[in-house]
Amino acid sequence: MRYLALSFVVISSLYAEPSAFGAGAMDSDNPYGLTESERSIVENRKVSLSNQKLIRKQAIIIEQLQEKIEGLSSVIDSMSSKIGQTGNKINEMSSQSQKAGEADIENLQSQIDEMKKSSDANYAKINSSLKKLTKLMGGSSSSKSSKKKVDKKSKPAIVKSKPISNGELLKTAISSYRSKNYTKASEAFTKLAAKSYKPAKTNYYLGEIAYYTKKYEDAVSFYKTSVGYYDGASYMPTLLLHTALSFKNIGDMDNADRFFNTILSSYPDAPEADIAQKHLD
Repeated sequence: MRYLALSFVVISSLYAEPSAFGAGAMDSDNPYGLTESERSIVENRKVSLSNQKLIRKQAIIIEQLQEKIEGLSSVIDSMSSKIGQTGNKINEMSSQSQKAGEADIENLQSQIDEMKKSSDANYAKINSSLKKLTKLMGGSSSSKSSKKKVDKKSKPAIVKSKPISNGELLKTAISSYRSKNYTKASEAFTKLAAKSYKPAKTNYYLGEIAYYTKKYEDAVSFYKTSVGYYDGASYMPTLLLHTALSFKNIGDMDNADRFFNTILSSYPDAPEADIAQKHLD
């Protein structure tokens, strides 16, 4: 009996030994020998630890996303700045372009004003010369209208032919004048004068034809018309001399002397000045 009791104690001790090596330890990785409530606590603890791990992962992900968002915000801010700078440059270029356009317009207007001023000055000069010459001629009661009437009875019949240009007609008229065919030359110059083609020159030649055919009053009228169109032609010394001689031939010595003196003062080096001086001596 004593032997059996001793064996029971030994066996009981062996079976109870594992409990002494961790039975009922809830902090163990694999706890055993727990009560129902202890097992519930252990399960809840595992769930809590799992949730904590998940929360830490989510926090890391959120932190990474925030970093990316901040990076994108920085890029967007940089792009916005560049867009703003570009907009400012565009506005500046537009403003400069507008100012350049206004400057071009002002420059063009200035050129137009200068041209107008020059044109007005030239007109005033021509008008002054015309008035001066008209005043010189105004003393003669024998002066006729600047438009000479053509005697229809003495006008020869014109045979219709192929029309020629004004330039060709002028060449023909000058050629006829130089060959002293004054009738043919007069017809051609009269046509050109009616068309207002080179009126200063055509009236000058009509005056020359009248002068050489001794129609002095007509000559003065044609010369006056010629000067009214242009008083700077190369033939002006001749025109003034023949005007003076025409006045002398019709007995108007006052106007003749005025024109002789005009030649001497305006064209002192011209051959016509020597002739004018002889008539004044």
